[in-house]
Amino acid sequence: MQVLNFKTGIDFGAEGNLQEFNPVGFSPTPDDVSTWSEASVAELTFRLPPLRHDVRMVIEVFPFLAAELVTEQACWVFFNGLFVHYERIRTPIEMTFTVPRDLLGPRANRLSFALPNAAAPKDLDLGDDLRLLGLSFVKLTAGPP
Repeated sequence: MQVLNFKTGIDFGAEGNLQEFNPVGFSPTPDDVSTWSEASVAELTFRLPPLRHDVRMVIEVFPFLAAELVTEQACWVFFNGLFVHYERIRTPIEMTFTVPRDLLGPRANRLSFALPNAAAPKDLDLGDDLRLLGLSFVKLTAGPP
């Protein structure tokens, strides 16, 4: 299991390092700069170096929207199963939140994104794509608050 490097973070593009973080619920084929979530829950697993402070996370995402059918993506963020952030996403944004130090585990840490508005383009008559698209993830960075 990979240690999350605060200098490099996680790059979700085709040349990125997403696969090092045991992704679940992400498309296996990224595009040049991002990777779509393809389920109602997407997760990453990583270790953190020993820390004496909270961790601020910034995640660059853009939502799957479909005219009047899907007008926003709700995103519930959990760290090791505990709620840490909620955001309604209607445009490309940098989602920013702080994970308290007492939630940081010395071994495996799981960052989960629950996306209840994720939808398959096929179900909306917008193509043949069967994936439940919610957010396209571009970059995750982390560091001291």
